[in-house]
This record gives sequence, C-alpha cells and structure tokens, in this order.
Amino acid sequence: MTGACPVAEILRTLGGKHGPRILHCLTEGELHFLELTRAIDGISRKVLTDQLKDFEEQGLILRSPKNDARQRVGYSLTAKGDALCGVFGQLYDWSQYYR
Repeated sequence: MTGACPVAEILRTLGGKHGPRILHCLTEGELHFLELTRAIDGISRKVLTDQLKDFEEQGLILRSPKNDARQRVGYSLTAKGDALCGVFGQLYDWSQYYR
C-alpha cells in the first residue's frame, strides 16, 4: 500500500483531543472565541487559537470578524466542516456499541 492512509489523514485533520470538541460545539451555530473557551473544559487560549487557525486553513471553519465595539470574531462550520461532523454520530454509535 503506497501513499498516506486516508484514516490517518482524517485523524490528523481533527487535531488533538480538543479538535472534535471544537467542531462539535460549532454544529450548534456560530460561536465567539470566549464562548468556545467556556464550552470546552480544560482548553487553553493558545491551544484553541492554534486549533481554530488550523481548521480555518483546512477549510473546515469560517472566521468572521464582527464590526462591534468589542471587536469579536465569530467561528462557524463550512460545508466541508459540517460534512466531517456528520461522521461524529457514527463514531459515537460505534463507541457505545463496543463499550
């Protein structure tokens, strides 16, 4: 077998332990940075910043600066990110079945 393993590529795309949690949070709709830090226990600002930047570069999320006094930034899933999140339900079902 030559080339990269597709499954390994997907796992690398998801990032570290917080990657799937970040994407899952965004399935509910656009969230701001502070909302994400509050929603994900134990994530540092640096880890969240790095992961969001990586997801944006991969085309999984959209970064939307807001024109308000607080200069907030919203994050939401792209169609590509939403499609990837669709797999999470299947992974959850598998994990529950083989627990």
